Amino acid sequence: MKAHLTLAFALLLICTGAALAKTPDGIPPALETVCDAETGAAYGLCTAYCEAMDCESADPHASATACGQVRSKFQNITGRDLPCELSCPCTSLPEFNAVLTGANSCFDTGAALSASNGTGGAFSDAPDAPEVTSYSCGYIGASSNIILPITKEEAAACTQVIRNAIASHGLTCQTPE
Repeated sequence: MKAHLTLAFALLLICTGAALAKTPDGIPPALETVCDAETGAAYGLCTAYCEAMDCESADPHASATACGQVRSKFQNITGRDLPCELSCPCTSLPEFNAVLTGANSCFDTGAALSASNGTGGAFSDAPDAPEVTSYSCGYIGASSNIILPITKEEAAACTQVIRNAIASHGLTCQTPE
């Protein structure tokens, strides 16, 4: 009888723990896309740091030492920062954020990604498009246009911000035929 109770209690703990398991940012790693542009070991390290351990969050799921080791290995392999640690300068623009908050459409040309709310558009050049040699992000509206020059790494962060906003509205981006 004692063995049955112990087994039942252990199963209860395992099932409850699995049901309550979440990453600190609340998004399961399988649904995150910040590392999708990485390949090989860089992809694995990025996924560990940004998605599974959420090292960039205020409440990481790993120690500072573990996060630091993964960051260091990623930087040694790629020579750059992790994509989840980069920020999009255009998120400082209220107009850019307003479009993303109310986005109802998205268009992905391969060279740029844009979202619209019907009154304006938020855009970013694509970081991996071979034809793009300088990068920008911004807002285009009926009464004003704001375009900021950015780095390739910031373009990656900006396109991710746009993709996350579009996904949060349950939308997918249209591509040219």
